[in-house]
Formats: sequence, C-alpha cells, structure tokens
Amino acid sequence: MGFFSSIKSLLINRYVFACAMAGLGIAGGVLIFVYVFPGAPKIGVIDVPYTVINDNSAGMIVEYLDHARRDDSIKAVVIKLSSPGGGAAASERLYIETRKLREEKPVVIVMNGLVASGGYMMSMGASHTFAQTSSLVGNVGVVAFAGPLIPSFNSEEVVVTGPFKSAGSTRREWIGSVDFLKSAFAKMVVIERGDKMLISEDELAQGRIYMGLEATRLGLVDEIGGDSDAFEKAADLAGISNYGLVDVNLQVLKKNVRDLREVYQTEADGSEPPSILAALHRDYTATDQMSPASETPLDDASAEMEVLQRLTLYGMLGMEQENPLPEFPLDISSGPNFYYLYMGNDP
Repeated sequence: MGFFSSIKSLLINRYVFACAMAGLGIAGGVLIFVYVFPGAPKIGVIDVPYTVINDNSAGMIVEYLDHARRDDSIKAVVIKLSSPGGGAAASERLYIETRKLREEKPVVIVMNGLVASGGYMMSMGASHTFAQTSSLVGNVGVVAFAGPLIPSFNSEEVVVTGPFKSAGSTRREWIGSVDFLKSAFAKMVVIERGDKMLISEDELAQGRIYMGLEATRLGLVDEIGGDSDAFEKAADLAGISNYGLVDVNLQVLKKNVRDLREVYQTEADGSEPPSILAALHRDYTATDQMSPASETPLDDASAEMEVLQRLTLYGMLGMEQENPLPEFPLDISSGPNFYYLYMGNDP
C-alpha cells in the first residue's frame, strides 16, 4: 500500500510541477510580448502637399523627418511628396535630412503630381521612389537673379573694405556660380541613381521635365506606383509584416500643441485660461506676428483652428500657397538668390 501511495504522490508532484512550469512559461511569454514586443511595427507616413520649398516649409518638413528618425517604433517611412522646388539652400537641407533618415531606416517617396527641381533633389535622399504615370519629374537645374545684388548707391556716401564687399562678386563670377550649382545638382543625381539612370549627365543638366512613365524608363524614378505600393515596399525593405501606419504630421502637431500647453498652462493669476490656443491666437494677433487683428473677434474654436493650421505644413506658406516667393526674382534683402525651382511654361 505504501508503494502505491508513493507512486501516486510522485505523479501528483510531477503534475503540479509541470503545471507550475507551464504557468511560468506562459507568464514569461506574456511579459516578453508586452515589454519586448509592445505592438505591431509601424510605418511612418509624412504628407508633403504641394509646397514651394523655403526656410519655413523646409523647417517644418525637417521636424517630420526628425520625428520619424527618433521614434523607435517607426521601422520605415513613406513620404507623399509634391513640390516644384524652391530655394537652393532649403532644398539641399531637405535632401541631406532625408538621406540622414535613410541611413537609419528605409525611406520610400511617392511622387504625386509635380516633383521638380528642389523637390526632385529631396527625393534623391530616399531608399526607393515611386511616381504616377502622369507625374511631372525632373527639371534638374538652377534659377538665379544675376542682376545687382543691392540697389546702386552713391559711392561717396558708402565706404567699403574691398572691391567686391558690396556686390560679392563680378557678374561673370555670379554666372559661374550658377553653372557650378547646376553641375553639382546633376552629379548628385548621377551618384544617387547610379547604374539605374539611362541618360547622360549633360542631358540631365538641360533641365527637362519628364512624365512619370518616361522618368521611370530613363531611371530617374524606380517604379510606377502609388501609396499602397510604397507601403509594401517600405515594409519589405524594413523586413516587417503586419505593420501599422503612423501619421507623422499629426504626431508632430500633437507635440507642438503639448509644448504650447506647457507655455500657456496657467494665467498670471494661476487660473486656467478658457482656451490655450485661443490665448496664443490673441497674443499673436496683438503683436501682428500671425495675421492682422480682425475687427470681429474670433471665437475660441475658430482661433484654435487658425493656430493649428499654422502649426502644420499648410500653415507655413498659407493654405493655398499663394505667392510663396513674392517678387521673384528676389533681391538680397528678401531672401535667397539661387533657386532649384520649376517655373513652368511661359503663358
């Protein structure tokens, strides 16, 4: 009888031990899943609507790129891009920042509508590019204002320390600078596209613009495709599946709003303001930094909407992109004098 009791006790103990180990295994698996794999991998989506590139718009786009780069949950990035280009320095900045992001995670750009000149330069920083059949792509080259950099002045009233202190260079040297920038732009495209490009550097530097289908055939773009193709390509390059999408534009907007709430958290007397963003709107309109003060006061909802719009890329140049580069060509007091910009056909 004692023998069978011992066997029974041993089996029960083993059963309890096995159950305990199974329970620990399940608990360990849950902990690993929760803390090591907190959720599905993400693809960040950056939307750049039709935008002329200048310091303001480039600054906002760089915020998007930087957010996508720093967010470890984002494993790849898709950029929906449409731009005729813009200022040379701002366009180069976007190329550099896009390439910097590419070094850490895959970047896929979808060329919607027009992606020309400085916009096309930005796309050279991507890991892979798609275009629509009807997209307009290319226009590699430079536009510059080659006239006097500042209005003429009476030489007896102004003292300069060198023959080119006022003008910066001779007209011949200025034109040479344009040619240098054109060659540098073309060489950058040649290097980035490599063996994929089927036209010569000289032909590329003529500044032609190509339909998406032709641009793909000539190697200026990788493939014809849209958003869904870009998501699949980004996931493939990142080696992920069952991914989710993150609206990077919205995430950056939320961050900006949170930062504003820290600044406008309380009134001077410690009471909570009726609307933080409305307070910001009133402060800005009072100092004429955002828009002229209206004779009809805006309600809190309208004020918040205006502030939110101005915290997005749409707000950097105005919702309708009206006259984003006023008085083009610009003189030295108004902005840059070199542009990677598609100006369109003459009327």
